[in-house]
Amino acid sequence: MSSKEKPLPAAVQAEVLNAVWAAVYYRDDLKSLMLGAGVPPAIYQRYDHPDTAKVKIARHVLDELHQLGAPGWIVQRKIAVELCAMQRPLNGVADVKVGKAALEQLRRAAADASIIVDTEQAAIDERKARAERLQRQIDERLRAMNELSSRFTELAKDRTRTAAEVQARGYELEKLLVGLFKAHDIDYTGSRRQPHEQVDGSFYFRGFTYLVEARWKTAQPTVGDLADFKFKVDSKLESTRGLFVSMAGFDDEILSHFASNSGKRNNIIYVTGYDLALIFEGRVGLVDALLKKIDAAESRGEYQIDLTQ
Repeated sequence: MSSKEKPLPAAVQAEVLNAVWAAVYYRDDLKSLMLGAGVPPAIYQRYDHPDTAKVKIARHVLDELHQLGAPGWIVQRKIAVELCAMQRPLNGVADVKVGKAALEQLRRAAADASIIVDTEQAAIDERKARAERLQRQIDERLRAMNELSSRFTELAKDRTRTAAEVQARGYELEKLLVGLFKAHDIDYTGSRRQPHEQVDGSFYFRGFTYLVEARWKTAQPTVGDLADFKFKVDSKLESTRGLFVSMAGFDDEILSHFASNSGKRNNIIYVTGYDLALIFEGRVGLVDALLKKIDAAESRGEYQIDLTQ
């Protein structure tokens, strides 16, 4: 049975009645408080007589709520919580100091009975819970990255020869990228193949959608390879960019030639196998790597940079 499914402790009930006496002056205010806390109107009206003192009304209501079992106990607690939330006595109270003291005494009793949670302790508990959640995320990311790194290392050592093996390793690279981005909480869509177009992946990052071309081949991409990928990117909205991953790296002369002859929109970011190795080894974070690549391309027109610098 949870704390909410237990009767309001007698000590707290006594402080509720004291707070009603000292901090509530007008009968309508008491009625509003009680009904707002969930007291059934029929119960309240049973005791709301002109010659009945507010404290007696409150006592009768609490007693009848007690007889209702768990549903009534929940309302009892809501009444206590509503009074605890009052920062000062309601209008009309003659002795405000006494009223404040009664409310504070109720808050202490309610906190001791876990009816309300001390705000300072609640803040401490929330910071602790937040830190624990963050640590769990860090641990989960570390486990995921360790698994991905091991798989990446195995594939890098595998000297495939046949066309089928090369193609299979390319598919494995696509899977690695899906896991890598997921581990860093970046929404990534895996490869999709359409009748007239194939995209190895896509993700959304800092206001742009990036199409991904992922290649694990011995030869570096040609100008034609780059042009084909750029055509895919340019056929989409202007908020679309491209990320070309080549495990064999890129030829500087080809990149330079392509950048100077591909029109005004130089909107492709290039990632090499060495770059990926740094990321999988944990020497550079994925987000930091992307930001460095994007900044170098945007501000300096550089497409191959040392991520460790």
